[in-house]
Amino acid sequence: PAAGALPSNKRESFAKAGIRDAAEEVRVVGSEKLRGVSKELSLKEWVAVYQDLGKFKLCSLVTMTAAAGYAVAVPVGVGIGFHTMAVTCVGTGLAAMSASAFNQIFEIPNDKRMTRTTKRPLVTGKLSPLHATVVASAAGVGGVSLLLFQVNPLTAGLAAANIGLYALVYTPMKQHSIWNTWVGAVVGAIPPVMGWAAATGGVDLGALLMGGVLFSWQMPHFLSLAYMMRRDYIAGGFKMMPGEPGTAELTRATNATMRHCLYLEAICCGAPMLGIVHPYFAVEATLLNGIFFYLSAQFHKAGGEGSSGKTNTAARRLFLFSLLYLPALLGFAVLHRAKVATPALEDKIGCPFLDASKMVSEQGSSIAVTVPNKTSKSWFSHS
Repeated sequence: PAAGALPSNKRESFAKAGIRDAAEEVRVVGSEKLRGVSKELSLKEWVAVYQDLGKFKLCSLVTMTAAAGYAVAVPVGVGIGFHTMAVTCVGTGLAAMSASAFNQIFEIPNDKRMTRTTKRPLVTGKLSPLHATVVASAAGVGGVSLLLFQVNPLTAGLAAANIGLYALVYTPMKQHSIWNTWVGAVVGAIPPVMGWAAATGGVDLGALLMGGVLFSWQMPHFLSLAYMMRRDYIAGGFKMMPGEPGTAELTRATNATMRHCLYLEAICCGAPMLGIVHPYFAVEATLLNGIFFYLSAQFHKAGGEGSSGKTNTAARRLFLFSLLYLPALLGFAVLHRAKVATPALEDKIGCPFLDASKMVSEQGSSIAVTVPNKTSKSWFSHS
C-alpha cells in the first residue's frame, strides 16, 4: 500500500524515525498491532502490565486459599511436602491469571465505561486483545499442564473447569442476572478444594468445608463492595444485587451478608467435630464470625434507614474487615489442623507417629529405643 494510506500521525512519526519505505511502514504497523502497545515498555512496565491483566492481587488471594486447603488436608505428623505445595500454588496462580485475563478480554466495552477499570491494559491500549489472548491461553495451558503432570489429574481438572466457569459462565452472566454473584462464589470456593485434592488425591467432606468457607466469605465481601461500586457497575452494564439505601434490593443483599456469616459460624464449629481442626479453632473463628456478623448487621441497619452516608461507611467497614478475616481464619485453620492419617494415606506417604504406634502394637510392650549416653559417646539400648 502507498504511504498515503496510513494515518497522518503515523506518517509523521515514521518520518521522524527515518522510515521511508512503504513495505517497512507495513512491517512496523503490523508489529505494533501484534505487540499491542504504542511505545516500547521497560521490563518494569511489562511486569506491571501483566500483573494488571492477570489481576495479581486477586491471584495472590486465590493462591493463598489453595495453599491453606493443601496444608489443612495434610494429617498431623506427616510432612507437608512443600515441593508439591509450591507446584500447586504456581499452577493455581497461572489458572487464576488465565481466567482473569479472559474476563478482561470479554469485558473491554464494559470496562471502558467504568471508573475503576479505565486504567486496565486492554482499555488503555497497552495490550491488544490478540496479545492478551495469547497470554491468557499460555497461562491456562501452562497452569493446568503443571498440575496434571506434577500433582494429579483431579487438581488439573478442577483448574480447567474453574477457568471455564469464570470466563464462559460468570463473565457473561454479570450482564444478565444478579445470580452471577453466586456463580462467582463457586469460582472462589474451588481453589481451596484444589489444594485439598493436591494433598490427598481426592475430594471429601473436609474439602467441601474449606470450599464452603470461601463461598460464604465472598457474600459479605463482595456484596459490600458491589454496594460501594453500584453506580460504576450500572454504568458498565452489570447486574448486581445491592440497590440504593432504603430499597428492597439492598435489604436482600444485606440479609444475604448476615445469613452467610451465620453459615460461616456453622462451618467453623462443625470442622472440629469432624476432626479436621482442633477445638481451639472454633473459639477463634467464633470471635471473627461475631465481628463479621456485627458489621453485616450494621450494614443492614444503615441500609434500612436509607442514609447514604451511614450505609457507605458501614459497607466500607464490612469490606475492609473481610480482607482481614480471610487470612486470619485460614491461618488459624492451618495452625490448628488436626486431621489424622488413615492407614491408606500412611502407606502412601508415610507417617512417623503411626509407624511408631504400629511398632509398639506388633512387638509388644517392650520396644528398643536408642538414646545417646551423655556420660560417654557410645549408644546403648534401653528396654
